[in-house]
Amino acid sequence: MPSIIDRYLIREIGLTLLATLLALMAIALSHRLAGYLSKAATGLLAKDSIFLLLSLQAMDIVITLAPLAFLLSIMLALGRLYRDHEMTALAACGQGPLAVYRAVFLLATPLTLLTVSVALFLLPTIMEWQFEALAKARKEAEVSLFVPGTFREVMDGRHVVYVGALDERGLRNVFIQSRELDGDLSITTSTRGRQETDEQGIRHIVLEQGHRYRGVPGRGNYDLLNFERALVRIDTYAPVETWRHRETLPTRELLDSTNSLYVAELQMRLNSPIQILLIALWAPLLARAQPREGRYGRIVAAALIYAIYFNLIGVGESWLNHGVVSAWVGLWWVHGLFLLFGLGLLLYYYAGSPGFQRLWRLARGRS
Repeated sequence: MPSIIDRYLIREIGLTLLATLLALMAIALSHRLAGYLSKAATGLLAKDSIFLLLSLQAMDIVITLAPLAFLLSIMLALGRLYRDHEMTALAACGQGPLAVYRAVFLLATPLTLLTVSVALFLLPTIMEWQFEALAKARKEAEVSLFVPGTFREVMDGRHVVYVGALDERGLRNVFIQSRELDGDLSITTSTRGRQETDEQGIRHIVLEQGHRYRGVPGRGNYDLLNFERALVRIDTYAPVETWRHRETLPTRELLDSTNSLYVAELQMRLNSPIQILLIALWAPLLARAQPREGRYGRIVAAALIYAIYFNLIGVGESWLNHGVVSAWVGLWWVHGLFLLFGLGLLLYYYAGSPGFQRLWRLARGRS
């Protein structure tokens, strides 16, 4: 049964965790929203699907940001307690570092269980829904890109497209003005056309039975070309998918696979829960502020340490994807480094304490 001190510390860290996670989510979702709005403006996504895609990505963002939010919540909450000398008062009442660790792990344990359950069992289904929503949004965007009776710029302004009408067979009365790479201007007209997407995901307008005029504006030497079929590219680049098929695979399939990509995906799903437990080990030590010491310097230091942790995870995932390291090494070497970092901090702060000396003597006696 948690004591009054445990409940107090858990409440302080938990409320800060909730506020921090909401703030980080707002930043991440606003960045994603800007990206989706940009794609919708260029006709890569249907506007009606933006908020559905944001909702589906919210769970993935929560899992990704949970370790960072947990770290910042510990640093902010315990930093305030040290600044206000509440930790000194607790120590005077016999509630030392063990009480702090007990409260931190009482909060970290259910958070880890919730995170690992969502990452292993719920998130693959959500990613599958996201894939379906992206495919549907892409298909709807192909239909709604051109509005009859209006001019539309594509390819970063290289082409100006006018469509007279739309019907079940595609585009009708198509007019395209294009600026060629050599500076010439071309005008392409056709009574009928349609949109097609190639294997790389790049869209084209397919025109049938049309004419093309090409030349330099102000001169009378235009070239006339009649064609049966012509392609006009309307995408600047192939759309970058924000999902990968392996993220939609059930965890049981990843467990049975020896493919390095699938092993990397499984270990990435376990990454956030493991980070939360390791952060619970060394974050309370980083939050130990001396009298009259500002707490924000330690928060910046903790954020830099987490940035190193996060980037090393990215390096480890890349190595695992490309077979540089084996599945047995995987991402465990990164977690091992930060486990040693936490143990080193414990030795630095508590090696001289009577409790540690007693445990050391017991360990040497047994050996």
